[in-house]
Amino acid sequence: MVINELRSYIESKKRILKNHTFRDSKLVIDGCNLYHTLYFTARLDQAHGGEYDAFEIEVSNFFGNLKQCNIKPYVVLTGEGDISAKMFDALKRQAEPKIRKAHALSRGTPRNVLPILIENVFVQLLRKLEVPLVQCAAKADWEAAALASEWNCPILSNNTDFYIFDIKGGFLPLYRFQWKKVASPKKSDKKYIPARLFLLDNLCGMNRMNRLLLPLFAILADDHPNLDKGLFPDWAQFSAGAEETRNVEGLLKWLSRFKGPVDAICALVESIANPDDSAVVIKTLTEGFQGYRLAPSSIAQFFVSGKPPSRLLDPLQSLPDWTLEPLAKGKLNFLITEVLAMQRNILNFPVEDFRLCSSNLTSQPIRQAIYGLVLCTRRETDSRHGTPDAEVEEYDRQGLRLTSSKVAAVLPSHSIQNLHLETLWETPWHLRLRMFLDVLDVSQVPHRLLVLSSLQLAVYVTCYWLKHAQPEPKPEFFWALLVGLVYGELSRDPITEKVLPQRLKNLKRGKEESPLDLQAAHAYSQWQCTLRDSICLSQLLANPVPEPEYARLFSGVLVHGVTRELKKGVAPESLLARAPGALEMYQQMKEAVEYEMDDEMRERFRASGERAERDLGTMLDHLMDKEEEGCDGDPLGRKEKSKGRKHDDEVYEQTCSIRTRHKSRSHKTNPRSKKYENSSWE
Repeated sequence: MVINELRSYIESKKRILKNHTFRDSKLVIDGCNLYHTLYFTARLDQAHGGEYDAFEIEVSNFFGNLKQCNIKPYVVLTGEGDISAKMFDALKRQAEPKIRKAHALSRGTPRNVLPILIENVFVQLLRKLEVPLVQCAAKADWEAAALASEWNCPILSNNTDFYIFDIKGGFLPLYRFQWKKVASPKKSDKKYIPARLFLLDNLCGMNRMNRLLLPLFAILADDHPNLDKGLFPDWAQFSAGAEETRNVEGLLKWLSRFKGPVDAICALVESIANPDDSAVVIKTLTEGFQGYRLAPSSIAQFFVSGKPPSRLLDPLQSLPDWTLEPLAKGKLNFLITEVLAMQRNILNFPVEDFRLCSSNLTSQPIRQAIYGLVLCTRRETDSRHGTPDAEVEEYDRQGLRLTSSKVAAVLPSHSIQNLHLETLWETPWHLRLRMFLDVLDVSQVPHRLLVLSSLQLAVYVTCYWLKHAQPEPKPEFFWALLVGLVYGELSRDPITEKVLPQRLKNLKRGKEESPLDLQAAHAYSQWQCTLRDSICLSQLLANPVPEPEYARLFSGVLVHGVTRELKKGVAPESLLARAPGALEMYQQMKEAVEYEMDDEMRERFRASGERAERDLGTMLDHLMDKEEEGCDGDPLGRKEKSKGRKHDDEVYEQTCSIRTRHKSRSHKTNPRSKKYENSSWE
């Protein structure tokens, strides 16, 4: 793709990118590009499912440094609801390479793969930091460029499209934005960030080209599906420059021959013999050219007054009014716009065991409920069941191939009569909660769940995951997950973070195992997919369950490290024994989840724990025998004194691991059969 060579060409010409001391300015930021770049350049874990807390620190540092330099950021995010055919085709083209990257990473080959919850974590953190942000339903690049031009400030991104837009304040390539190197000039306390600034005049001036021709450059250089490259000249023939940039330079030189776009299009068409081909070229170039013409942005008013953008594409005009503000603020997933307008959904492709079915299948029933609430509750259907045959086309993987399938939209079984999307958020809290718990197949309402409110969603997700994941998660995966949740909860507060056991901290900083434990990776990907879709469902129902800090719910390296320890016979309680309140928190979550298990699963998990205890007892006996033998061989005890102290420490650590025994509750054989019998909804 020639357009991707443009960066190399611009870098090779010193007169185009100029050194810039950036400070005291507004800055429009391409949000999606930013979180990609920050996660990958920080070299955070990708194979184990992500290190969200470390990513949170990186993002906080980034915006903290902007503040030091009096830079006011405005983040523009692309919603999943960008419904243009061009964007959707691009997403499908990118899907299989993403599948192959995730597969390669699962086999130990380094690749860049974003964790499943990265956008949820990023958006939530921006709200926490009070960084202005807006999610655009469509055309986010255009909206960001229009906003920057309107405010006469630069835009920050790595997207090469911003080399083409006529942005008055210029374009700051993110890869040249040295935000970690905040500096200040001599004899001044005003700090700045060293950067490189791109201005359109520099590129066009060097080639003596009309700036209006640049949109044609972008279209002709791109792999546009409607344009047959064989109809056009070989652009490299017009350049004598370096091999790696000859296509770019040749196309720019060819375009510089013409006074404007009309002359260039006419010259192209003259060499095309087939009139039908000529018509396609003219139509494609004309429409594409309009896509780069800037007008006043529809998101400026949102940043000034908080009023959500009112200029929506035709398929999105039917969105209920109540959705517009939470969509713009990032409080509602844009999946609903894609479902409502186009009935389709392209899923994530996590690092997992690619010999098994996609992890996304575990949470498909949750997505079906989302589709049902969006598609089957419109007023025009005038029926509780809406459109009985409503379907959504889901794009997922089968092996290493991208596949699609029709998935039925299904209303929650406990949804109320006359439920309408237009008034969904006006539905009483207890009814929205009932629908949420019904979809997640759990019975315990929050006030009867003896778990911190910040962990309730994670507990509900874990209950669903254990019941629905295939293959069934192993007990040690469940226990390790709970240890990770305790760690994340305690690490929220600097005071409680200090008392976290060093052994856990070491596991979190531990090196990645090789090869990756694919069983664990697959199970935890299923859990994260379930959490992702549960968050979306909760947002659609106006958060009947408290919204947790997403960054604290999962730490890939830690959970995999704990899993390895548990497989060695270490009990999860021993890893938490020296942290005040940690064991109680662990037991509360464990009991809450076990309550939702059927008798057969509960007994399997407890039997597995008892086997681990017996193995641990054998290990302790072995340690004690070795110590006694050492003392017999040295009557004075001098030779083994230091070793004995070491054994004492080991015995203490292992003794702490004996599981706390507690009386098992009496459970019904099938806790799902009378799910709401003991729940108070009113």
